[in-house]
Amino acid sequence: MRERRWLSWLVAAVMSAGLSGCADGVGQGPPDNRPQGGQIGGVYRGCDWEAEDIDADDVSPLGFSARDVASAVSGERSVPLLWRGDKSTTATFSVGELVAARLVRSTEPDPGESSGSTELYPSACSDHVQVDVPLAFSTEDGVFDESLVVKLRAYQPDVADFVHWFDLAALQGSYEITEIDPAEFREVRVHLYGKLSPGAIEGSIGGRGDGYPIGGRPEGSVYSGYTELFDVAEF
Repeated sequence: MRERRWLSWLVAAVMSAGLSGCADGVGQGPPDNRPQGGQIGGVYRGCDWEAEDIDADDVSPLGFSARDVASAVSGERSVPLLWRGDKSTTATFSVGELVAARLVRSTEPDPGESSGSTELYPSACSDHVQVDVPLAFSTEDGVFDESLVVKLRAYQPDVADFVHWFDLAALQGSYEITEIDPAEFREVRVHLYGKLSPGAIEGSIGGRGDGYPIGGRPEGSVYSGYTELFDVAEF
């Protein structure tokens, strides 16, 4: 089964943990989630992605299988987590067995299709292996206690990253949005970003408020929406 998706650079930078590559072959993760100010509008260039289901043990054109990735990053690890405001706790992440796998081929769009657009981040469309795995994520202070399924993205067999957008209504921990006022936006979302390697993880929790509240668009504004990014924690 194949699927074809187009992601703007604005969305890809956060939802896909960034498409700009690092020396180790893994994306750098979401951009700095501190509020940037200003208004965001228009259309941004993105990558064309084509995903094909593969067997867990198939060796991909990148030279490794999805099972290689899942085996390398599986297991439990605990790390210090620093909340915004300098309070801290311990976060525990447990990566389970492989659920599904895909080979994702990425190509840059025809420049002619993006006439008049602005490229928000440097283009770095790269093929990768995508691996679905269960992830248990909890914090010692009870703010998060979640059972998730995340999509790992791997450019090499022993390192993978992911972004997972929480279903805020289904959270099992005590987390509530206090970093911004949700009433000031049409929609507020919070994501977990992680970069996994054998026995280790680093990453962050951040969010975004999108769009003016109903009836709250400034008079004379030519923009249909406004975006504010915010930090929750880093680990």
